[in-house]
Amino acid sequence: MKSSLFSQVKEREVEGEIFQVTHRILQVPREVYAQVMCGHPEPFSEQGAQYFVEQYLGWLGEKDGVIGLVRFDEEDGEILLDAAVRYRINSLARPSCP
Repeated sequence: MKSSLFSQVKEREVEGEIFQVTHRILQVPREVYAQVMCGHPEPFSEQGAQYFVEQYLGWLGEKDGVIGLVRFDEEDGEILLDAAVRYRINSLARPSCP
């Protein structure tokens, strides 16, 4: 059933540079992470890691980035977060599809 539904999907290629993706790698002391995430229902999930990065970027004053996947690792008492953040290069441009 699902395979027949997906066969109806058409994928278009976007022309031009609309977005820039950067990786933000954060080294966070475990205690800091725990304090920021206090009260979050799932602090050690991908959603929790995304929430932390969102709060951090907000603290920096960055409100234009869209947070994608966040890799979560723990090493030597630190939480390591590798977040893919997408920024629109031209805020007035719209993706064009052929």
